[in-house]
Amino acid sequence: MLDEWLRHYAGQNRRRDTAATWVIADRNDVVVAYASVAMTGIDRSAAPDALSTGAPDPVPALLLGRLAVDRRHANLGIGTALTAHVLATAVELNEKAACRAVVVTVLNTSARGWWEQLGFHPFEPDDPDVLDLYLLISEIQATLRRTQ
Repeated sequence: MLDEWLRHYAGQNRRRDTAATWVIADRNDVVVAYASVAMTGIDRSAAPDALSTGAPDPVPALLLGRLAVDRRHANLGIGTALTAHVLATAVELNEKAACRAVVVTVLNTSARGWWEQLGFHPFEPDDPDVLDLYLLISEIQATLRRTQ
């Protein structure tokens, strides 16, 4: 359920400085959507060339670990808007500390298409079942233009 992870882990992760979670609530303070982010490092030897070329090991990235939208609010653009906020935050983060990309592990192959429409690339492009995706910081502005 949408709020189960939020209730059990979001606060704990924030207190331990391991992840930050942003929440969108309706006018009755009912959670509509949330996104959780954390810093991560990608093993350069496991990264695609576009991600690894010229990068340190590990490659610094922002992990979008959780993105959820309540089913009653699906298809309203809330998930896209929240993702755009995360991407804009990654650009700001890159100005202060190195952040080469935003990475996400999608829930399933049908969700992968949504992320690819936003410009994300699979770590293994030839494998249609791969669920690990990335978007380079240098590509974010084009994605943000598409989401407006």
